[in-house]
Amino acid sequence: MKTPDWKAIRSEFPTLANWIYLDVARKTVPPRCQERAMQEYTRDVYENAGADAWSAVNVAETRAAMAKLLGAKPTELAFTKNTTEGLNIAAHGFGLKPGDNVVLTDLEHVANVWVWKHWEAKGVEIRFAYNRGGRQPVEAFLEKMDGRTRVVSTAYVTYGNGYRVNLPELGRACRERGARLVVDGVQGIGVLATRLDELGADVIASGGHKGLLGLTGSGIVWCREELVRELQTDFVKQPSSGPAAHAHVNSQFDYVRTAHRFEGGNPNFLGVRVFRRGVEFLESIGLENIERRVRELSTTCLKLLKAAGLKSQTPENWEERAHIINVEVPDAEALMERLREKHRVVTNVKDGALRLSMTFCNDEEDLERAVHALKQEISGKVFAGAKT
Repeated sequence: MKTPDWKAIRSEFPTLANWIYLDVARKTVPPRCQERAMQEYTRDVYENAGADAWSAVNVAETRAAMAKLLGAKPTELAFTKNTTEGLNIAAHGFGLKPGDNVVLTDLEHVANVWVWKHWEAKGVEIRFAYNRGGRQPVEAFLEKMDGRTRVVSTAYVTYGNGYRVNLPELGRACRERGARLVVDGVQGIGVLATRLDELGADVIASGGHKGLLGLTGSGIVWCREELVRELQTDFVKQPSSGPAAHAHVNSQFDYVRTAHRFEGGNPNFLGVRVFRRGVEFLESIGLENIERRVRELSTTCLKLLKAAGLKSQTPENWEERAHIINVEVPDAEALMERLREKHRVVTNVKDGALRLSMTFCNDEEDLERAVHALKQEISGKVFAGAKT
């Protein structure tokens, strides 16, 4: 596969001309295609009274393009507001009963805890698989599963230290035990190249504002095709046993046979338009190339941190990580602020550690400058050759 021109691709992200941005696990800075998409939308509303901007055909075509990029069927994808909405659909979907249990992990984002916790008042037990030194092997899940485990829910890539769960193996274990696997995929989708339908999950939810280069307030939920008609939710129309009305068969309002039934009312037309351009941009690069580039950059980052004497809880093995690397430092919050204010290095703090997260538009110089700045701020010294 041809290697992309990473320098040219980087120029599509204007923010990077002024900032060292290593916080894509929170929000990915927008590429120019996002700006163009918003301009197209506005221009069509002004000039054509929204003939194209509010088109159901555009929604269907974007869904098909998204499905092709991610490895899914268009009928398995629904547009949502964010990751939490997709997880909430799953949390209401399996008809849980008193005595059942749901297994989560102790490293989940709160969004993947909130949507399940209400079941405790209805007699469903919420269990937590405990991490082992920041890792979440399948064995940790199995220890908490039994004959009453109905659902296992986990992040694909942990938001804090960046550990990547072995979803295909966990999915097999769940199927063998009759449990459903629900995944918070927001930190992996658009970064890792494995097809959605090969991850072994039953439902995968993701916001659009990270790896998919979309707007906040836009997202997707993928549901395995054979489960689409089975999910029972109180807040969307239940599937009909009869044929769909012809006018709805190919529209975003086809609640009958497909995952589109999880969408209520008008879609986020602007968000869908931005998704379309983001998908086209990602497709032009190739998810395999993106994953390869992220692997190169994150490996370089770990080496630079190690050489600087800084410790991380993120595994070195690529199969156990993705684009997130945490750094154990004193007073991480204050350090994050100094990095931003003094060095124009944007990072984050999660679980008490500094979090660096990178993507294909970053480069090695970003990482070198960030680690130099880290060393300088921690020691209070200016190092020779430091790039600040």
